[in-house]
Amino acid sequence: MGGKGGILALLALAPIIGVVVIVVVLFTIVTGAGDDDAAAATCGAVGTVSGTAVAVQKGTLPEQVGPYSGDQVKNAAAIISIGKQRGLTQHAQQTALMAAMTESTLRNLSGGDRDSAGLFQMRPSQGWGTQAQVTDITYAINLFYERLVKVPGWDTMAPGNAAQAVEGSAFPDAYATKSANAVEMMNALSGVTVSTVSQTNEGAACTAGAAAGAAAGGANTALAAGKQPATGPHAAQINRVIGFAKQQLGKDYVLGGAGPNVWDCSGLTKVAYAQIGISIDAGHSATTQWRNGVASGHMHPLSEAQPGDLIFWGGNDAWHVGISLGGDMMIAAPKPGDVVKIQKVWGTPNSQVWRPIDAL
Repeated sequence: MGGKGGILALLALAPIIGVVVIVVVLFTIVTGAGDDDAAAATCGAVGTVSGTAVAVQKGTLPEQVGPYSGDQVKNAAAIISIGKQRGLTQHAQQTALMAAMTESTLRNLSGGDRDSAGLFQMRPSQGWGTQAQVTDITYAINLFYERLVKVPGWDTMAPGNAAQAVEGSAFPDAYATKSANAVEMMNALSGVTVSTVSQTNEGAACTAGAAAGAAAGGANTALAAGKQPATGPHAAQINRVIGFAKQQLGKDYVLGGAGPNVWDCSGLTKVAYAQIGISIDAGHSATTQWRNGVASGHMHPLSEAQPGDLIFWGGNDAWHVGISLGGDMMIAAPKPGDVVKIQKVWGTPNSQVWRPIDAL
C-alpha cells in the first residue's frame, strides 16, 4: 500500500504445489463480537503471524482450495466470516479475498515491500497501524473492510478495481486475475464459519492476558467484574443514557440502523447520548466516534471504565463501540443476526474509553 510492488513480483515466481486432502476440524472456540463468554478468549503471543488465530465454529474446513492450503484457507475463511459478521455483501468478501490473494497469497506475512506486512501488506508508515496490528488478522481484515466501504461507489465497481482503490498498488491490474480463485474459495467455504482471536495486545488490553501483562511489568488494564452504579455529579444524565439504551434491548441489529426499531453499534451510542444533549458524532460511525473522543481529550484507561463510557474495538480505525455498564459489562448492538443486549466486554478492546459526560 502506497507504492507496493516488490512482494508481488516475488510471489508471482513461487511454485504452487498441493495435494488435496479433506479434513474435519472438530473443536469449538470463543467467538468474537457479541458472545457473552467472549471475555474468556485466549490472547495469542504478541508478534505471532500464523493461522493459529483462526478456529472453526461451523462446518468442515477443506485442507486445500485451488492453489491454497492450510493456513491460507483458514485466513480466507476468516475474511469471509468477518465480512458476514459486518453485514457486508459477497461483493465485499470477494474484493477482500482478491486483495489478500494478490498481496500475500493469503499468508499472514511478517514483512514485504518496504514496511508492508500481513494479509493485505498494510504499511505502518502509511497510517495503517503498527507492525503488530497489521499482522493481526482480526485487525487487518476489519480495517480492510472499514476502508473499503468508505470508497465512493465501491459496491458498483468491479472487485479488482475496488481492491485497488483500497490498496493503492503499483500493479493495479493484478487483483482482477484472482477473481476466479476468489469465487472458488467462496463456494468451497460456503458452509464454514470461523472465529478469530486477536494475536496482539499492542495498544489494547488483552482481556485474558491482562494480569500476565501486569506481572511482566506492563499496565494491568483488566476490567473489574460485574456492573457498577453510576456515581458523581452527572449520575442522573448517565442513567438517562443507559436507560434509553436499555429500552432498545431485543431490537434487531441492522447495519446503518439508528432507530427507532433497528440499530447498529454507533447508531445506538449516538442516539443514546443525544438524549442528554451531547453530540458524539455528526454522522454515524464507530471510527468517527473514537476519533472524536480522542480529539475531545476526555479519554480514560479501560481499567477505569465507568457506566456510560464508550468502549471501542479496532484502534484508530475503530469498527465497534458499546456503552459501559461499569466493570466488565456493557450494552451494545453487537452484529448482524443479533439484537441489542447486555453482555460482557469481549476480546481485545482499545486501551482507552471515551467519557462524553466530561464535556458537561
